[in-house]
Amino acid sequence: MYLIKVITMFGIIIICTYLGYYKAKTYENRVVTLNQFQNALIMLKSKMEFTHEPLKIIFEDISRIVYENKKNIFEMTISGNKDIYTSWNNAVYKYSGDLTLADKEIIKMLGKLLGKTDISGQINEIEMEIELIKKQIKNAETEREKNCKLYKTMGAIVGLGICIILA
Repeated sequence: MYLIKVITMFGIIIICTYLGYYKAKTYENRVVTLNQFQNALIMLKSKMEFTHEPLKIIFEDISRIVYENKKNIFEMTISGNKDIYTSWNNAVYKYSGDLTLADKEIIKMLGKLLGKTDISGQINEIEMEIELIKKQIKNAETEREKNCKLYKTMGAIVGLGICIILA
C-alpha cells in the first residue's frame, strides 16, 4: 500500500512538472516562429527587389528554404484559390503556430499591399513589417525570460503541493 502511494505521488510530481515545461515551451516556440517569419520576410524582400519573380514562386521558395516544406503561412497562401489578400488572411487565421493574436494582426497587415502596388511600395511595406516583427520578437523574448522559469518552477511546486496535501 505504501509503495503504491509513493509511486502515485512521484507520478503526480512528474506530470505537473511536465505540464509546466509544456506551457513554457509555448513561449520558446513563439520566439522561434517569429524569427523564422522575420527571415522569410527578409528573403521575400530580397527576391522581390532583385529577381522580380512572381509571388507564387517566391512563396514556394520561402516555404522550401526557410520552413523546409513544413506547414506555414506562405505555403497556405499559394494553395488558396482566392486573391492574394484573401488567401493571406485565411492562411494567417488558419496558421496554428504559437503566435499571439497581436502577432497575427501584424502579419495580416502585410497582405493588404502584396501584389497590389508597385515593387518599391511592396518593399517598403515589407521593411515596415520587418520592424514590427522585430518589436514582437523583443516582446516575445521578454515574455519567454519572465514566464519560462515561472511555469517550469510552478509545475514542480504544484506537484509537490498536491503530494503534500495527499500525504
